[in-house]
Amino acid sequence: MGWFEMPLFIWGIYATAIIQVLATPVLAITLLLLVMERAFQVGIFDARLGGDPVLFQHFFWFYSHPAVYIMILPGMAIISEIIPTFSKKHIFGYRAIAFSSVAIALISFIVWGHHMFTSGQSALAAALFSFLTFLVAIPSGIKVFNWVATMYKGSIDLKAPMLYAISFLLLFTIGGLTGIFLGALSVDIHLHDTYFVVAHFHYVMMGGTVVAFLAGLHYWWPKMFGRMYNERWAAIGCALVFVGFNVTFLSQFFMGSQGMPRRYYTYLDQFQPYHVVSTVGSWILGLGLFVAAGVLLASLRKPHDAPANPWGARTLEWDTQSPPITHNFHDTPVLTHGPYDYTAPVRAHHIA
Repeated sequence: MGWFEMPLFIWGIYATAIIQVLATPVLAITLLLLVMERAFQVGIFDARLGGDPVLFQHFFWFYSHPAVYIMILPGMAIISEIIPTFSKKHIFGYRAIAFSSVAIALISFIVWGHHMFTSGQSALAAALFSFLTFLVAIPSGIKVFNWVATMYKGSIDLKAPMLYAISFLLLFTIGGLTGIFLGALSVDIHLHDTYFVVAHFHYVMMGGTVVAFLAGLHYWWPKMFGRMYNERWAAIGCALVFVGFNVTFLSQFFMGSQGMPRRYYTYLDQFQPYHVVSTVGSWILGLGLFVAAGVLLASLRKPHDAPANPWGARTLEWDTQSPPITHNFHDTPVLTHGPYDYTAPVRAHHIA
């Protein structure tokens, strides 16, 4: 199986691994420097010892911003599997999606300074980081465009995994677009450390990563446990998660734009209505997550009833039994077509 015959899920995991291998050692080095400073009074970050506190921020965010993409890239990879399966179409722009995963991984290492627009870094550095931040919108936009193009004129089947995937598209797009405001220098000065940042972060991390993981959990659940869940209740759980999430965090954009700072335990009376709406939304969201968990766990009480390929997917894992045997295949499988070829027969390979 060559690079361009692999499922896009694998491309997403490879891109994630690049970030993990290159970024995580920086965090370890930072902790080591902090230990040296505390143990031997070496001035590295502590200004009282001649160190530079802003240097700690540079080290921290050089790791921590790529860490955001460690979380979102696997979610994007899951969506790249689900949308063609439930649209019954070859994914649009395979290579563009594959290379955009690598591009996101690489760009993630050169944008850490947008977390430090108010930390006192130079105006030139801030302007450069602002420009570089906008670059990450290009590969992200490529993915969203190609996913929507895949759905165009497809035979869409609105099963629970696809409902979560569509929710991901809407929520992640909102998260990405609001990131543009935070990447713009003049606007970020006003929005920095407000609830606008909280809402943006949750639209990307929960509306993106968590919702994508819920989509993947519903997608691969029959394969993992050999049992089908109740589709109607799974759809209800998805609807509650979608509505509850938006009620919880959309109101926080309005709060943040009006100056409500984050990490404050109290607030002015003018923000009370927004907090009430956000709190009620969190109850709806929590209910949706409990419903989703209940639907999946309830299926475990049934006997094994999942066919090997309940969704009619084309990737290799669906040609094993559900749940798979320990070693997946008795013999080495021989592929006869690609992972998104929906013109071929359902069986994706023959056994050597």
